[in-house]
Amino acid sequence: MSFITNIKTLAAVAAVSAAALAQPAVAQDKEALWSDVQERGTLRVGVAEAPPLLVRDPKTGDWSGYFLDVMDGFAASIDVEVEVVETTWGNMVAGLQAGKWDISSALNRKPQRALAVNYSIPIWSYEIGLLYDTRNPKITPDMTSLADFDKEGITIAVMQGAAGDLSITPQIENAKIIRLDGANEGRLAIISKRADVFATDSDIHRITILQNPDWAAQVLPDPAIAKQGIAFGLRKSVPLEDVQVLDIYLEEQVATGNVQRLYEAAVEAMTTE
Repeated sequence: MSFITNIKTLAAVAAVSAAALAQPAVAQDKEALWSDVQERGTLRVGVAEAPPLLVRDPKTGDWSGYFLDVMDGFAASIDVEVEVVETTWGNMVAGLQAGKWDISSALNRKPQRALAVNYSIPIWSYEIGLLYDTRNPKITPDMTSLADFDKEGITIAVMQGAAGDLSITPQIENAKIIRLDGANEGRLAIISKRADVFATDSDIHRITILQNPDWAAQVLPDPAIAKQGIAFGLRKSVPLEDVQVLDIYLEEQVATGNVQRLYEAAVEAMTTE
């Protein structure tokens, strides 16, 4: 065996040994999420307003919505209860990473976010719509693309840190963008004429339109601004086998039509109040 071959062999052995030594350290970085949750007895779910996915009652402060309904079912399946932790969309990922809650609810699946969080499978689809007041003279029927709204004098409201903000902002050069905390603030910005359009999930706008048919409408831009799956977010330290526990539950809920039924019930509850 030559000197060079000896060196290569020793290097290979050293690399394997180093890798073996590194394995326990990697394993220690993983968390036993469901064991921790069961020991505590509660599953902490981070929520921010996005009706009908997540709805906050302004009178009582209580939370509802079909994404919470799904979490209630999952929590029951592992013998714990949901503990709601209120946050904003701008803090939804940071708070999860900091351990303030166990799961972030209703996150859009985006490559940038996937670098920071683990995603469950999606249980709903998302498309950005532009809510507007039909009485607003700045908005005309020929405005069908986002570029049509990117004009001086047009103000676009988004929820800070949410998917609408992340998708819209890089494409806007001329219009003004204002960033708000939640869907109610976005709706109020249209009503008060503080903004001309509110860019967020088209399902949120459908609720507003059903509740306010006399003035509310939306544009689904062509080409689409974003079409993504909506899922639950978990920390990167949560191992794949724990993510699969959640995925298996969600897969059945989607396949049996239960998520669709929960969505329809949430919409009905909001539009018949």
